[in-house]
Amino acid sequence: MLSGLELIIALFAAFVGATVMGTVGFGYGLVLAPVLLLFLEPESGVIVVNGVITVLVASVVVRTYRHLEIRVVWLTCVGGIAAVPIGVLFLANADPSVLRVAIGLVIFVLGIITLFNIQLPMVKTRATGGVVGFLTSLSITTISIGGPLVAIYAVAQQWPAQKVRTTLAFYFLVSYLAAFAFYAWAGLVHRETLLNIGILLPGLVAGLGVASLIARRINQRIFRYAVAAVVISGAVMLLSRELLQKL
Repeated sequence: MLSGLELIIALFAAFVGATVMGTVGFGYGLVLAPVLLLFLEPESGVIVVNGVITVLVASVVVRTYRHLEIRVVWLTCVGGIAAVPIGVLFLANADPSVLRVAIGLVIFVLGIITLFNIQLPMVKTRATGGVVGFLTSLSITTISIGGPLVAIYAVAQQWPAQKVRTTLAFYFLVSYLAAFAFYAWAGLVHRETLLNIGILLPGLVAGLGVASLIARRINQRIFRYAVAAVVISGAVMLLSRELLQKL
């Protein structure tokens, strides 16, 4: 269980992650995962990150449900649910060292995408929603990372900002709830895991409060650079730790 300096660092990461996600609609796992994986085993770290995010996206859905249109998100949700059992199987059987490296590399690549605001033309058609939902859910269930892919898809549909935010939150909520059901079924959810989720919630609440203040004021270009810097730094830190352990 997180305690002492580890807890302070993790709470700060939870705060920064919530600020990022509350402002742009994704990115919580990108910020929190590399920090938690310095202190927890990948299996536990992934479930803790996903548990905290579940609380976050549930609060977003409750507050913005009026903007939700099920007809535009159902295919993405179906794809997401279909990927959950596969992701849980990977998480339960993956080598921790390999999983840490995979998480670090994915975080690094997505950090570069965030930094340069790279667009993916193939996600502009709504028919790709099921594929995007499947790939995103597979990634977040296994390594707690993948939000930018479905975010790019949602933005590419040229929906209003509030609709994008609500749609993403609903998709994530469905995927994370399905994931937790399978985590529990596979025996991956333990008492310490639930306690770690609980003690990180104050950082989440504080971050959302800050996000509500800055969302309409901050320069989005500068904010994207700041997010990318945090994400890439976290990935480098995680990969460096793994490399040093091999030496």
